[in-house]
Amino acid sequence: MNEPDLRSQAREWLVLLNSGRASTAEREAAERWRQASPEHASALAEVERLWTLLGQVERPAAVVQPLPRRVRRWPLPLATAACLLLALWMAPPGWHADVRTEAGEIREVMLEDGSLLQLNGATSLDWDANVDGVRRVRLYRGQADFQVAADASHPFIIEAGDARIRVTGTRFDVNLLGDQVLLAVSEGHVQVSDAEGTERAVQAGQQIAWRAGHLQELQALDAARALAWQRGRLVFRDRPLPEVFEELQRQQAQRVLFLDATARELKVTGVFALNDPQAVLRAIETALPVKLTRLPGVLLVSAEG
Repeated sequence: MNEPDLRSQAREWLVLLNSGRASTAEREAAERWRQASPEHASALAEVERLWTLLGQVERPAAVVQPLPRRVRRWPLPLATAACLLLALWMAPPGWHADVRTEAGEIREVMLEDGSLLQLNGATSLDWDANVDGVRRVRLYRGQADFQVAADASHPFIIEAGDARIRVTGTRFDVNLLGDQVLLAVSEGHVQVSDAEGTERAVQAGQQIAWRAGHLQELQALDAARALAWQRGRLVFRDRPLPEVFEELQRQQAQRVLFLDATARELKVTGVFALNDPQAVLRAIETALPVKLTRLPGVLLVSAEG
């Protein structure tokens, strides 16, 4: 597991432990997670130090009797720096990107080379028109449909995580979900590669995925699912709950924190309206053994029982 994933899990444990709702069993589970490896302990210590600096978390008192407390006033420069640090730490990938959409926003963007992009919600990317004769897009988060203007002398390259996609003129969809990338080609063909240099050709009517940076096997295009967002639908077929919530975050600006591994393993099947994420949440609460705790700007997900 990479460092960002460990920090994300550490934040989830920290939210639970300081929510006032943690049971004895949950506190013991958090301690087991911390002791599982030095990396776990380091990740938890890192997020705890930051939260303590910002005055958001207090350690339990080391003595039974409470001691008098002084009101601590931070110097203005320190407070400003702390707020900036928090903003950078919590900012989504690509917050600085050239092209961005907000949660729930779907937008078409015409690039200066004539290529047409349709961006799903909460998507961010950078665009360089001509870098050493190459047109280049860096996708930081989200999903986009590309209709690339034909220009054999200036290849069009998309970078998304460890995925590399090279085309001269075609139409395809790129979906960046956590540590995986999904490519669906509807017209033409593209060349793809991963960080290890593995290469494949993907034709119209095919799709391929990168998982943990590695290219997977080619599959027939499942347009009904992969391109459903372009028709205003969300289609889930046995999808893990974390992936479902990541797609929902493109339609509503709400962070989702999982509080246990059991909830992460649950799967969802269904067809929903893209612009009604609350309907998906209601269906999840009804059909799955999960508890959703709604806090301002945050949704906590835990298994029932």
